[in-house]
Amino acid sequence: MRIAICDDIPLYMNMTLSLMEAYQEERGYTDFNIHCFLSAEQVLERLSEGERFDMYLLDIIMDNTDGISLAQEIRKIDDNVPLIFITQSSTHALDAFGVSAAQYIVKPIKKDVLFSILDKIFATQPTKFDNFTTVNSQGRVVTLAHSSIIMVENAGRSLRYHLESGNTVASKAIRTTFEGAITGLMRDGRFLWVHQSYVINMDYVKEMTNRLFRLTNGREVAIPRPKFASVKRAYLKYIADKK
Repeated sequence: MRIAICDDIPLYMNMTLSLMEAYQEERGYTDFNIHCFLSAEQVLERLSEGERFDMYLLDIIMDNTDGISLAQEIRKIDDNVPLIFITQSSTHALDAFGVSAAQYIVKPIKKDVLFSILDKIFATQPTKFDNFTTVNSQGRVVTLAHSSIIMVENAGRSLRYHLESGNTVASKAIRTTFEGAITGLMRDGRFLWVHQSYVINMDYVKEMTNRLFRLTNGREVAIPRPKFASVKRAYLKYIADKK
């Protein structure tokens, strides 16, 4: 995932970079490739050479070419790529919406504000921005997009991944606990550890009752009574944040 940050003030550019790196670590994304630019001209030069980015975080007020003009050039290449404007002034807010910016943030950037914006971008384009899990299965290595995983089941000494396609992928025997085996998966906010032996992808919940989750593939996962309050709270928060 190629991300461009453009700010002509190194201090602010480094602050944005640090927040993006913190987001990557906290959300468990492993494939961020962040490029920093001190001018719009540097970005335009890369674009003229054929380089493309999956997301842009742009300062608006810069010497020579400003962020709005840069965004207009980006839009000539890609109508849908997410643009986030980060600036010290709110005077160009209407201009930002004119180029379909995902959000307009006034400096100094607040971590929770930026993270919330990024969560919404990733949630609305899951097939473009996705995490992946690599599974050793029956002598082969399978890479599974998190968006395709409905649930993960602790099946004895292996993990069984139930997929949107209807297929099931079983891992080879694990040498750790179920909790240890799902550590990487649980960094992705879509997943909820409901039961001692089950993790579900909350995007595939069809219904939640006071006893269980009913998933879109027809499976039902019981909610242990002692965990019901915390599980319900986590699920409702996820739904609210996604909306």
